[in-house]
Amino acid sequence: MTTPPNPPDPSSQDPQNPYGAPPPPPQNPYGAPPPPPQQPPAYGQPSYGPPPPVTPYGQPGYPAYPQDQGQAQPSKAMAITAFVLSFFGCLVILPLVAIVLAIIVLRRGKDGRNHGKGLAIAAIIISIVTLVVSVVAVVALGLFVNGLTDPEDLTTGDCLTASGLSDDSADSVSTIHTVGCSEKHDGEVLATARLTAAQAKDFLDDPNLTVCSDALSAAGITTLPDGVTVTALSGPDPSAGDKVACVAYNDDGSELTGRLG
Repeated sequence: MTTPPNPPDPSSQDPQNPYGAPPPPPQNPYGAPPPPPQQPPAYGQPSYGPPPPVTPYGQPGYPAYPQDQGQAQPSKAMAITAFVLSFFGCLVILPLVAIVLAIIVLRRGKDGRNHGKGLAIAAIIISIVTLVVSVVAVVALGLFVNGLTDPEDLTTGDCLTASGLSDDSADSVSTIHTVGCSEKHDGEVLATARLTAAQAKDFLDDPNLTVCSDALSAAGITTLPDGVTVTALSGPDPSAGDKVACVAYNDDGSELTGRLG
C-alpha cells in the first residue's frame, strides 16, 4: 500500500506566493542574443555621432596652417622688368634702373616668398656687364676719334694711314691717322702749303691743280719714284688760307714701308 505525500504545511508557505517560487527561465544554449540593428535616421533628421574629443585648454581645436597658404603668389613683374632693362647697357640709364628694381625685389624676398630672386640676381649681373662693355666701347671710340688727324695738323714728313687715299672712286679721304714711317702706311706728306683765293676757287674740281706742284718745287722735289702719285688733302669746304697737305702714295694701292724721300 502506497502512502500519499504529505501536503505542504500552510505555515511554511509565503503568503505572497502560495504556490512557491516559479522555476528560473530556461538558459539560451546559443549565448546572448545579438543587439537589435540600429535603424537609420529618418529622412531629413541629422545623424549625430559621438561628440568630438575635447582638446586641452589653450590648444587650438583645428590643425594649424601656414599663414601664407592660400594666398596669391607674389608678382614677379618687377623682376622681369629689371631683367629686360639690364640688356640695354648702351643706354646706360636703363641698366641703372634695372639694378635699383632688382635690389627692391631682393629686399621684398625677406618675407620668405619668391618675388623673382633668380631674375633679380641675373638682372644685376647682366646690368653690370653691359655697363662695363658700354663704357669700354665709349672710351675706345673716343680714343679712336681723338686719334684722327685733321689735314690742318699734318706736317711735312708725316706718314699716315687713310681710307680712300689710293681709291680713285672714293669721294673723299677719311680716318686719317699718323703713324711711324717704319710701319706700313698708305702715304707720306711731302710738302704743305696755304691756299690762295684763286687756288681755293678751283681746288675741289682739281685738287692737284698747282698748289702741290708749287709746294713740291719749293721743297726741292722735282721728281717722284715710279708708280707714286701726289694728291692734296684739305679740310671740308676749303677756302683761302686753309692748309693743304701734299701726300704721296703708290698708284696700285700697296702700302709703303719706309720714307720716299
